[in-house]
Amino acid sequence: MPSVPRSSQASRALRRSQSTRITATKFECAAQAHLLAQKRRIPLATKYNVNSNVTAASTKISLPRALSRPVLGEVETSSLVGAYPDLAGIPAEYIRDRLALSRPKMRAALQAVEISISKSTLPTELGILMNEVVSFACPTHMFAVYNDAPIPVGHKRQISLFPIHDLVFGMHCTNLPTLPASRPSSSSSHTTVPVVPLRLPSPATFSLLHAYLYTQQPATLLASLARPCETDLLQLAAHANKIHGLWRNACLLGVVDAQLYDVIEASWESTIAAMQACS
Repeated sequence: MPSVPRSSQASRALRRSQSTRITATKFECAAQAHLLAQKRRIPLATKYNVNSNVTAASTKISLPRALSRPVLGEVETSSLVGAYPDLAGIPAEYIRDRLALSRPKMRAALQAVEISISKSTLPTELGILMNEVVSFACPTHMFAVYNDAPIPVGHKRQISLFPIHDLVFGMHCTNLPTLPASRPSSSSSHTTVPVVPLRLPSPATFSLLHAYLYTQQPATLLASLARPCETDLLQLAAHANKIHGLWRNACLLGVVDAQLYDVIEASWESTIAAMQACS
């Protein structure tokens, strides 16, 4: 049998070695791809905390990737014409722009409001103590904000009171409930305004929407919705719930303000990205 030159044997051994390494590399890449695919399908779950009884296996968080922007029409001004006859025939967008001149006085009046309440049950009217600041732009109504979540036996439902001006909310909300007539007096030491029960998905975040409608400052709202620096998934989830609550309130009331939804969407995307990074 003819002998094979050593150079040919070495060449064949080298090719077999290269082929083995290529095959091994392919298997390794395939395994990594399979592992990454599995990770992409894993739902968000809390990391284990040695100081907590909650583990990743027992707590899962399911959130939408994006918050859809509601399709809204323009507000109807007819419901406000009775209280403000001069607004008849004027476009709502123009009225919103003109409100910028009155907002500083309105905000100052809201901050100076002192509520007089002596009943254990929610009345249909509430007294407001008048002073020089309040009299310049006295609120017209009092929102009693609540939700319909179940409450323990023996407990009372929590209600938060917010003084408001019908013109501000009426010009920004397409789904606002009909507000009763209100004629606050500016001459006496106190006045009464109607109480309007307002059921919302997230009463805890209504203060953000209330403040925004009176300031119209997206940068301030964005700062209020800045996500926490911590990488704890539970804290990020709580922050996401805050943004989601504001969004749900705005959608339910039909708030007409593109900049509001711009801020909500930007804050949501940032928070969801942070949650994915630490999950």
